[in-house]
Amino acid sequence: MKNQLINYWRSLKNQEQQLVIAASIILVIFILVIGIFRPLNSAIDAAQQSQIKQQELLAWVDSSIIKLKAGGANAIVTNQNISQVVNSTRGRHSISISKMQPSDGSLRLTLDSVEFNKLVQWLDELVNKHGLKIENLDLSNDDKPGYVRVSRLVLES
Repeated sequence: MKNQLINYWRSLKNQEQQLVIAASIILVIFILVIGIFRPLNSAIDAAQQSQIKQQELLAWVDSSIIKLKAGGANAIVTNQNISQVVNSTRGRHSISISKMQPSDGSLRLTLDSVEFNKLVQWLDELVNKHGLKIENLDLSNDDKPGYVRVSRLVLES
C-alpha cells in the first residue's frame, strides 16, 4: 500500500503535487479550527458566563445576609427559647437540621442540603418575626443547583 502511494505520488505532475500539498494544508487547518479551536473557544465562553453568574449569586447572597443581619433590630421578641423557635419554624420551610448544639443564649446548627430560597425565607422569619440574631453563617455550594450546605449557623436571642 505504501509503495503504491509512493508510485502514485511520483506519477503526478509537479503542479498536481503542489495542488495536493496545498489541499492537505487547507484540510489540516480546517480540522484544527473545527475540531480544536472552535470547541475550545466555546468552552472558554461558557466558563466565563458561569463565572459571571457565580459572582452575581455571591453578591446577592452577601446582600441577603446583610439584610437578614440588619433586620433583627426591629424584630418582635418571643418568650420561647431558641431551640423551640427553630424546631417550630423549620417544618414550614422544609428545613432539615442535621446537627443542633445549644449553648448559653445561642444555638449552632448544621444543615446538609437545603434550597437556598427556603433557607433565606426561614432565616428571615427567625430574624424578623422571632427576634433571633444571626451571629455566624457559613454556606457552601451543594451538588444540586439552587441548593447550599450550611456548615455553621449560629443564632442568638
